[in-house]
Amino acid sequence: MKILFTVLTFFMLCTVKAQEKISLKGLTKKEINTIKKEVKEKKRIAKLASMGLNQWGIDENAQTWYLALKYYLPTARQAEGIPILRQYQTFTQESSKTFPLWIINGQQFSSPPQDVQALSPHIRKVKILISAAETNRWGKQGRAGVIMLTTVEL
Repeated sequence: MKILFTVLTFFMLCTVKAQEKISLKGLTKKEINTIKKEVKEKKRIAKLASMGLNQWGIDENAQTWYLALKYYLPTARQAEGIPILRQYQTFTQESSKTFPLWIINGQQFSSPPQDVQALSPHIRKVKILISAAETNRWGKQGRAGVIMLTTVEL
């Protein structure tokens, strides 16, 4: 009886897989790639949702910028809730810089916006630049790293 059940289960699974392949055979490669991208995107969004983040990887309920952007800052440290990407120290106190340069929709800010919860739901893209090669576009201002945020137009 167990053998018969096992054999029937095997044949049913094979026919289901065969039907999926037949339905995919009628599609072009471009359509198949589009379907694969959609499935991959759904898995990514489900993973982010299981971590308590929105579909762009932002914690909308976070109290600090470090917590809001933690998905993008796996190795960063924090000071008073602001991420420290790369600490740049010199011999003089006034030229030492600890906090990164913030670029929000193309505008430069030396400090992050104060209200995390007001801006975080509108963020759609985050790019963290840490290495000297990536940050040399901003010169001395970007020597401690750059956090680029792109928001939805309000």
